[in-house]
Amino acid sequence: MDYKHLNIGGRIRFLRKQAGLTLNQLAEMADIDGGFINCIENGKKTPSLRTLVKIAKGLNVSVVAIFSGLDLEVKDVLDHQVSSQVRAILKGKPQQEREKFLAVLKTLKNREILSAMFDILHTGNRGRRLAGKY
Repeated sequence: MDYKHLNIGGRIRFLRKQAGLTLNQLAEMADIDGGFINCIENGKKTPSLRTLVKIAKGLNVSVVAIFSGLDLEVKDVLDHQVSSQVRAILKGKPQQEREKFLAVLKTLKNREILSAMFDILHTGNRGRRLAGKY
């Protein structure tokens, strides 16, 4: 059966980019060769169901999300998770600290800056430069 009309590769690329992953990061998370994922994304190869399951796990979505427009629902779930984490962090903090924290969050609208800040906070990678990203 020919699945090219479904544009599975395009959906995988869209979901990967939406997740903020490079091709190599997805390849590592899915335990699949990056070149093979590249061929899938470009429509040169058709993935097996086993490969789709691995890719979906790497993207943290269901296989169904690859075949349908469920990407918005995935985004909504992620937004809810982030909101829950922010509420947990702010719980019990004085009003002044909460306002400062929320002011910082508002400045982090740019995903690249937010991603860089996340890396710095969670990996200790203080050498990463943010210059030119504002």
